[in-house]
This record gives sequence, C-alpha cells and structure tokens, in this order.
Amino acid sequence: MKPLHLTLNAFGPYAGRTDLDLSVFGGSGLFLIGGDTGAGKTALFDAITFALYGETTGENRKTTMLRSDFAAPEAETYVELTFTHRGRSYTVRRWPDQQRAAKRGSGFVKSPAKAELIREPDEPVSGASAVTAAITKLLGIDARQFAQVSMLAQNDFTRLLNAPSADRAAILRQIFDTADHQRLGQAAVQHAREAEDACRRLDDTLLMQIGSLMGGGADEDTASQLEKLQADRDPYAAGAAANLGKSLLEFDEANEKRQQNIVNDLDEKIARGDAGVKIAEERAARRQKLAGLIEEEKRAAEVERQINAMLAELQTRSDALKKTIADTEATRAALGQSDAEQLKIEHRIELAEGLTATCATLLQDLDKAKAAKADAEEKQHAYAEAQAALDELETAHIAMQRQLNANRAGLLAQELVDGQPCPVCGAVHHPHPAALPQDHVTEKALEGHEKTLTAQRRKTADASRAAGDAAAHAAELRATLLREADAFFARRGARYEGKPAAELTPDELRDALLAQQKSLADGLAGLQADHKKFKQQADKARALADQLDNLNRQLAGLEKQAFAATRKSANAKAGHAAAAARVQQMQETMPKREDPDTLPKLQAALSRLRADRAAAMAARDAAVHRLHTNRAALAGLDKTMRQSAAARDKRAMWDNLSKTINGNLAGKVKLPFEQYVQAFYFDGVVEAANLRFTRMTDGQYRLLRRKSEAVGGKTALDLDVFDAYTGKTRPVGSLSGGESFMAALCLALGISDTIQQNAGGVTIETLFIDEGFGSLDADALEKAVDTLAGLAGGDKLIGVISHVEALQDRLTRQVRVTKTRAGSKAEIVVE
Repeated sequence: MKPLHLTLNAFGPYAGRTDLDLSVFGGSGLFLIGGDTGAGKTALFDAITFALYGETTGENRKTTMLRSDFAAPEAETYVELTFTHRGRSYTVRRWPDQQRAAKRGSGFVKSPAKAELIREPDEPVSGASAVTAAITKLLGIDARQFAQVSMLAQNDFTRLLNAPSADRAAILRQIFDTADHQRLGQAAVQHAREAEDACRRLDDTLLMQIGSLMGGGADEDTASQLEKLQADRDPYAAGAAANLGKSLLEFDEANEKRQQNIVNDLDEKIARGDAGVKIAEERAARRQKLAGLIEEEKRAAEVERQINAMLAELQTRSDALKKTIADTEATRAALGQSDAEQLKIEHRIELAEGLTATCATLLQDLDKAKAAKADAEEKQHAYAEAQAALDELETAHIAMQRQLNANRAGLLAQELVDGQPCPVCGAVHHPHPAALPQDHVTEKALEGHEKTLTAQRRKTADASRAAGDAAAHAAELRATLLREADAFFARRGARYEGKPAAELTPDELRDALLAQQKSLADGLAGLQADHKKFKQQADKARALADQLDNLNRQLAGLEKQAFAATRKSANAKAGHAAAAARVQQMQETMPKREDPDTLPKLQAALSRLRADRAAAMAARDAAVHRLHTNRAALAGLDKTMRQSAAARDKRAMWDNLSKTINGNLAGKVKLPFEQYVQAFYFDGVVEAANLRFTRMTDGQYRLLRRKSEAVGGKTALDLDVFDAYTGKTRPVGSLSGGESFMAALCLALGISDTIQQNAGGVTIETLFIDEGFGSLDADALEKAVDTLAGLAGGDKLIGVISHVEALQDRLTRQVRVTKTRAGSKAEIVVE
C-alpha cells in the first residue's frame, strides 16, 4: 500500500481542510515529516490508519477524540485517502462518530461513523464495518498488524531493546500474538488443578460413604472392625470397607426377617383383643346412652315447668299494657284539636307581621317626603336669589352700554391732530373737540361685565332646573305616601276610624301610623302567646301518639310471645312424654348384671400388646434402615471407587502435561511453551536486525539472544551484543544512546520483516519511523539515513517523523507541519 493523496478535514490538530499530494514523492525513497513537538506529525499516520481501519495507533487516542477542537461547529470531520496496491488505485473516505451544528435550526446533531471505498471497476463498498473488512482482506493484515509493521515508534522499539525477559515476553506476546500459547499453559494448569480437586472430592465421597456404613446390631468383632475403618479416614481402605459391608448386609437381612415374625405374632393377638374391646365398648355405650336418656327426661320436665311459668307472666303483662293503652288514647283524643288551632293562629300572625312591616315602611316614606319637601323649598329659595342677582347685572349692563356710546366722541377727539383729516367728517381743522368724562367706560370693562352676566345666566338656569326637579320629586313622594297609607288604613278596617290620609297633616299622619303600629304590636304579642300554648298541646298530642304506637307494638310482641310459648308448652309436654317412654324401653333391654371394670381391663391389656408391637416395629424398621443404608452405601462405594481410579489416571495425565507446557518437568529445560515459541520468532527478528545493525556499525556489533537452558529458562529472551572489536559479548544495555537507537531501529525493522513473512507474503510498501534520531551524532545519523535509503532504494516509501534539524537539511522531500493558535497546517515541500 502506497499513499498517493491524503485529505484531512477538522481532524485532530488540523482545524480546516488539509490536502497532501504524496504522489510527488514518486512512490519510493525517503521523505521527512517535520515540525515542532505537538504540531501533529504523528496525527498524519493516525489519519492514514483511521481511513483504512477506523482506528488509531495510540492507546490513548480514541476515535471519539478525533474531531478537532479548533473546527467550526458546522464543519464535518473526515479523512480521505487515495492509495495504490498491486497496481490498482483505491480511494477510501471515513467519518468518525461526531457532533456538529445542525444545518437547520439551532443545536447539534449526532452523526454516526460511516465509510466508503471506491475500487473501480468493482462496485463501491459502504458502511464502516464493511469497508474495514474489505481493507483487511485487500492488504492481508488487520489494524494491529498494520500499526506494527508500518509505524516504528521510538518508545516501542527502544522499550523492546532494553526490556528484561519477562517484559519482553509481554511485548512479543502482543506483536506475535502468542497469547494463545500462554493460555494453553494456563489451561493445562487449570485442568491439572481441576483433576486434583476431582480426586479430593472423590476421596471425600469415599470417606463419607465408609462413614455411612451402619454396624449397629452386628457381632462385636464386625462392629469393631467397622469402627476402626471409619476412625482411620483412609480413602484407600475403601476395598476393605466394601468387604466388611457385605457381612453387614447378611446380618441385617436375617435380623429384618426375625423382627417381622415377632410383629406378625403380635398383630394376631391385637386383632383378638380388638374384638373383645369392641363388645365391651358397645355395652358401655348403651349404659351411657341410658344415662343420657334419663337426663334428657329431667330436662324436658324442667322445660315444661319454665314455659308454663312464662305463659302466666305474659298474660299479666298483657292485661296491664291494655289498660295503659286505653288511658293514653283518651288523653290523645282530648288534645286532637290543637293542630288546627295552631294553623289558624300562624296565619293571623303572618298577616299581623305583614301589616307591621308595611306600617314601618310608611313611617320611613313619611320622613322621606318631609325631607324632599324641605329640599324643594331650599332650592326654590336659591333660584329666587339667583334670579334677583341676574336682574341686577342686566340693568347694570344696559347702563354701561349707554355710557360707552357717550364716551366714544371723547375718545375719538383725543386722537385728532391738526392738519390731518377727521376720520368722521374729514375736516383738517378741529376747533371744538369733544371732552372725555372722568368716569368713562371702556370696551374692556364692558367685555368683562358681559362675561360675568353670562355666567350668572347659566347659574340661574341651573338653579331653576334644580328647583323644578326637587318640587316634582317631593310631589311624587307625597302622592305615593298618601296612596299607600290609605291602602294600609283600609286593610285595618274597623281598627282605624280616622280621616283619609290626604286630609291629615304630616304630623297627624305620623301619629295615626304610630297608633296603628302599637295596636299591631299588642295584637301580635297575644297571638304569639296563643300560638305557643297550642304548639305545646300539639307536641304533647304527637308524643302521646308515638307512645301509643310503641305500646301497641309492645302488646303485639307480647301476644306473639304468648302464642309461641303456647306452642312450646305443647311441644315440651310431648317431648317429656317421649323421653320417659325411651327411658322405659332402654331399661327393659339392658342386662340385669354386668361387671363395669371389664372394658378398662381389656383396654389395658390391648395397650400392652400395642406397645410390644411398636417396639418390635421399631426394631424391624431399624434393621430395614440399616439394610437399605448399607446396601446404598456399598453401591455408592463401588461406583466411587471406579470413578476415583479414573480420576487419578486423569490427574496424572494433566499434571504431566501442565509441567511439560509450563517448563516445570524435573530434569528438563525450564522453558514454558510460549517462551519457546517467542524465542523462535525472536531469533528470526534478531537475525533480520543484524543484517542492518552490523552494516550500520561498520561490522563492530551483532545482536545475540542469550541461551538460557542451563539457568532455568528465566532469561530465554534476554538480549546481548557481540563486540567484534573486543571479541566479547556484553549486555545490550551497555550500548551508548546512539548505538541503542541504531540497535532498536534495526530490531524494529527486523520485527517488521518477520511480521511480513508470517502474514503470508504481505509486502509493506510504505513505512513510517517516529522520532529517536536526536540521540545520534552526525556520523551515526548519516549511517542511519543511508540504511533507510538503502531500504527504500527498491520500491519502498519511508517517512521519517522527526523534529531534528539535521534531517531537514539531509532530506529534501518533506511534509512540513506548522503549529498555530488556530490549529495546525501541513504542506508538501520538495527542494
């Protein structure tokens, strides 16, 4: 895979759209990705990896963090990569999960991850997962393998160079995916533990089954042997316990038969005893029944006596109640007219109250009429005063008009000038001009008086209207009062003998109304007293009616009780007679002589037999229980012994396999299977690394894997360096910083070569090397660049990611990354 064109939009540190035409590098050779630390150099490789696989190379760089913090809210984050592979051109475009500003309205919308792959003439591929699968199939490696073989990061391959065996094993486990070999060893250990646990569980089961054997009732020697086996708790004594259990079975079977015979004999005796007890119980039951019949006859006689006494008492109470009812009925009849009288008085009270209210209203209306009359007289007087003032003002106004006319000649004469014509006659000489009186009237004074006159006219008109309205209102109130007063006097009838209201003065009318008001009050008081008296009588009559109803109900209840008691008396007599007849009949059928202790004696004997049978049954059940328990224990013991033998064989097999895989066999090399596989891969890596390392160091150094069979395999992946100048081998950690970088670089290239070989012939056409060149001197840097140039001399494109200035001078083909406050920018430079 060789990249031709890379486009980033709102990706990582790149805020806007960044286009990089990588085809200008010609598809081979070295080029530099340069810029300050943190500018976004490694982000370009992340963009390529994301476009291909939807992932990044950094553990801490998640795909949800790819959107640029510098991007505009509406900008879309995506990467587009055009590349060639085996002569064909492909374009892949991929968008991560992101939130951007909505195109319509406000707020943000969440866009899911998506991708598309264009591969003419084939059909395009759409969908994030589908594109990733297509790229993996096309390139032959997945995202993890691509990151391992296409990106050589300084921290990763330097850590691999200096790591101890245990840490290097973890690194190689990730690189060469040997975790399955480690899990194989762990699985073998787990199976060995499970096999050991199974053996222990079966041993516990054997001990439990030996302990469940029951020797109770056996001979002393057999019981003693069993007790010793159970106390020893030795699972390997299961065979001896099985033989002993067979003897216990024979004894238990014989004991069970013997106890069953005893139970059968006792069952026959109990059956005979049950028959005798039954006969005795029947006779005792008849005696008990006779005693009950005698007691029943006594109770029947007592019931008959009590019912007759109750009948007598009910008759007495009924007679007394009838007399009370008659007396109450007479009293209630005497009070029966109270309700009617009460209704009449209530009607008269209602009429009197209405007349009283009317009289009070008339007195109020009389006061209103007097007030209206006084108001009308007052407003008439105000009108007369206003009219007099108006007459005086009009007379004065006429006088002022006459005086003003007389004054006009004097005013005109004051304005005449000799030699100028008179405005009246036209003469230019004015020998006798008119004189102006001292008390003259001016136009302004006349206008002021006219305003005063106009205001007085309005005031007089208002007073006239007010006087007229008040007089009309007073007349209306008086007419209404007289009409309603005559109607009131008419309703009083003979109780009013005075004149009609129109013939009375206001004071006389008031006196007449007050007299009627007092008369009504006196009459109303008398009516209310009568109403109270009749109401009390009516309430008493109703109470007597309720009492009478209650007495009648009591009488009906007594009569009902008497009827029921009469029937009970008849039934009691019949019951007494029947009970006496049953007693006589039972006495005639009973035997004359019988021992009352027969039944207790038979029952005691039967109880003893049943106790003996229960003891025999318990002994038989114990024998049966021991028989079944021992039989089950022997069957389980035999089965568990077979399972235990198989489990021990399985334990031996897994223990041997676990020790073999994990390098724990006694007398053998202590090398786990996973490290053996890793050592095989690592030998290939070291061999590939030495092809470049020896050349870069002018033949001085060669890497060697330390052979560790003699020291238990704990350093099987440790790395040494052979120094051809001294002829000695020493730890790789003794190399200088620059030498360590060259060794680590060669080791990383060796890993890349080995992974390509293991990936089924996959060819890596593009390689990125991230940092590490700052530790090299000029000579070492030149050799490293020459080595990489030789590696790229065929058809491979190698990008060096570094901020070292010497590389910027050495490598003329560059991708320059610039960091700004608004985000990073990148451009292609070819010098």
